[in-house]
Amino acid sequence: MTRRWICGLAAGLSLTAAAVADNFPESEGNDSKAAADIVAGMSAGDTITGNSTSGTGAGLDYFLVSVDPLAPGIYRHRLVITTTGTAGHTGTIRGLTQTGGVPNAGTDATAQTSSSTTSPPRFVQWYGFGKMESFYYRVTGTSSTTADYVATMETVPVTPVDLGSYAPGTITISTIGRTSVDTDLWVYDSALQAIPGYGNDDEGPGGTTLQSRLIRTYAPGDYYLALTNFNFANEQGSPPDDDFRSGTVTDFADLAVNSSTSAGLDLDFGITDAIGTVEHTATKPGAFDIFWGRFTVVPEPASLALLALGGLALLRRRG
Repeated sequence: MTRRWICGLAAGLSLTAAAVADNFPESEGNDSKAAADIVAGMSAGDTITGNSTSGTGAGLDYFLVSVDPLAPGIYRHRLVITTTGTAGHTGTIRGLTQTGGVPNAGTDATAQTSSSTTSPPRFVQWYGFGKMESFYYRVTGTSSTTADYVATMETVPVTPVDLGSYAPGTITISTIGRTSVDTDLWVYDSALQAIPGYGNDDEGPGGTTLQSRLIRTYAPGDYYLALTNFNFANEQGSPPDDDFRSGTVTDFADLAVNSSTSAGLDLDFGITDAIGTVEHTATKPGAFDIFWGRFTVVPEPASLALLALGGLALLRRRG
């Protein structure tokens, strides 16, 4: 069975900005994570403003951003840089390095860099779950960017794709043989918490491809799949059976970030349980996008289990 899905934006419109948007102006001296300006409680329509004319020293404008709470769910957020002067500012989401699957506290790595060629240009993007996620945001400029910059927050709710139901026990999620894209994925629980160890970038252990293969045990319940191309970052270090364990991770929990501006990518994958494999066809339509799917693990009713012994296993429900 094959399903075709488009990577995860909701059908609805972006969330309406607050009636009175808040502005968070830069205060100079904010040139590192430790000295970052505190931006507490951003929501759609709010802005960060500042001035930067270089990419070093005082030109580094760091902000520790936290997002206002929202109803539980998946949200795609952006900070879009504009200016009344010469364009040329760069925004980045900061993170941590990791070594052998262990995040290195106190480091400063680039999790995502804005681009002048995206639409709109110069935005950073992350996914949150309504849990007041936090991250470090940095803006730099050039000698030409003498006018102030404005980074405006946008928010769009995301509806995860229904991937159906599967039997409890060992389940394999794999992109191998389905795409040539260097895929990266993570599985979340019903509360949209990243499950420790339930992620994969490069096959493993000892695989030869850049595709993903995650073999894990699942109890009954609801789960969410986050799938994109390299690099996918959350707060979790890479598990021992991943063949790539040095990708950037986020400083804090409850957000997900993709580093790549590549668009129109094939993210086909299959989900295999004790009964068989269901193929899913998905794409990454835009820069920094992440595909979100939801699947359910349910025990088979005893009656269906008996029928399966007679060769009627295909009667089981697929969403």
